[in-house]
Amino acid sequence: MARFTDDYLLYLLAQASHRASAEFHARLAGQGVAVSTWRILATLYPDSPATIGELARSCLAKQPTMTRQVARLEAQGLVKRRMAEGDRRRVVVRLTEKGRNMAAGLAAQARAHEMRLLAGLGEEAAARLKETLRGLLSEKGGSA
Repeated sequence: MARFTDDYLLYLLAQASHRASAEFHARLAGQGVAVSTWRILATLYPDSPATIGELARSCLAKQPTMTRQVARLEAQGLVKRRMAEGDRRRVVVRLTEKGRNMAAGLAAQARAHEMRLLAGLGEEAAARLKETLRGLLSEKGGSA
């Protein structure tokens, strides 16, 4: 008899994400880059400013945690924070030149890793997989 999890979508998604990410996350660690740092840089790259709340949702973090992480990255010169025009309660985060350069190198590594992962599927199946996942995210109020 098969296990429940063998055919349970949420388990399959979690396992696929964990296995697919493990090698890349190890590569990041080898370069001294935290996964949380990568997620923030990737979300803002190449020129996509975001509020703290948007970053928190995109990077799977709580807002207070994101505020601390952004402050740390700002101290490292990777991002800068500014008050949003028209709403001084909101803070908008952007990459600095240093952050953009770092993100560019990491994004190239991430794309190469993704290409290796998807190589066995073929271009059409890989595109369908991404489209299906984006559809699941948009149906559930997520963002792709």
